[in-house]
Amino acid sequence: MRTSTIVRSGIASVVLIAVLSGCAIGAPSAKRSPSRSLATVEAAVAEVPGATFSAARAWDGTTAYVTATLKASDAFTGDPAQLVDYSLAQLASQDEVDRGRFVRFAFEAPGQTVETTRALLASLDVDSDQYAGGSSLELASSDLDKRYGAWPAAVPELPASLGATG
Repeated sequence: MRTSTIVRSGIASVVLIAVLSGCAIGAPSAKRSPSRSLATVEAAVAEVPGATFSAARAWDGTTAYVTATLKASDAFTGDPAQLVDYSLAQLASQDEVDRGRFVRFAFEAPGQTVETTRALLASLDVDSDQYAGGSSLELASSDLDKRYGAWPAAVPELPASLGATG
């Protein structure tokens, strides 16, 4: 009887090792490629006449975040709040770079100030804090998730009022 217990334990061990080895062998070795890149997001915002958007990974010590800058020239004639909303929704839809805890956001446009940008964000129910007295604001990822959905969020449609080119 003791021999059969040892044999069963040995067989169970061999099966367990084979299963675990199979999992390790079958695991993908390459990082998956992003399905929606930051470049795609930037191109989508560039369809708005007079608007450009750039975003990138950044670090504050060991804290990862995204830095994003929205620019509107005199050629932009739409609603600034709608442009900010569309641009942040585009950023929320990419899956190339995890947002981290926050987004450091700047909106540069004629007549635009940190205070007016804060007011635009507040109208979208996105809280913001000025970063170190400068021209950028920190937006909590939790607020962005509430507004746009969990990261990565759905890809937004370009509002007709922002007037696509081409």
